[in-house]
Amino acid sequence: MKWTDFIVPIIFIWLFQLLIADFLTIGTIRPDFPLILILYFSVRHGRSIGVISGFFLGFIVDLSGTAIFFGLLPMTYSLTGYLAGNLKGLFKKMSPISYAFCWTLIITIQFFIFCLIQYQELWAFNKGVFLGKWFGTTIYTISFITLLQFISPMHKNE
Repeated sequence: MKWTDFIVPIIFIWLFQLLIADFLTIGTIRPDFPLILILYFSVRHGRSIGVISGFFLGFIVDLSGTAIFFGLLPMTYSLTGYLAGNLKGLFKKMSPISYAFCWTLIITIQFFIFCLIQYQELWAFNKGVFLGKWFGTTIYTISFITLLQFISPMHKNE
C-alpha cells in the first residue's frame, strides 16, 4: 500500500468535484464525489484508512471555499469512513442485497446529518423542502455509486 495510491485519487476527485460537479447539478442538488471515494477507500482498506481519508478529503474540500459550516465535511466524511470501514471483508459473508443495503444506509445517514446542519432553517420552517434536498442529494449520489459498481465493484480486492 503506497501513499500515492491514496493521494493521487484524492487530488483527482477534489479537482473533479470543484470543476465538473457544477455541470451535473440538478437545481441545487449535486453528487458528492469525494464521499464516493471515501466509501471505496473504506470498504477496500478498512476503518482507519476510511477515517483518515475522510477527514483529510473533507478538510481539503472545506478549505476550497465551498463550505458554509467549516468542519462539517471532515466530521461527516470521517463518520462515513468509519461506518463503511466496518463493511470490509463482509461481502462474502452477506447477501449482495444486504451488503448494498448497508452501504446505502450509511450514505443516507451521512447525508441526513449533513443536510440537518446545512439546511437547519429548512428543517425548522419547511420540512418538505428539507426532505426533498436530503432525498435528492442521497439518491443522486447513490445512483453514481450504483453505476460505478458495474465498472469497479467496491468489494473488489477485499
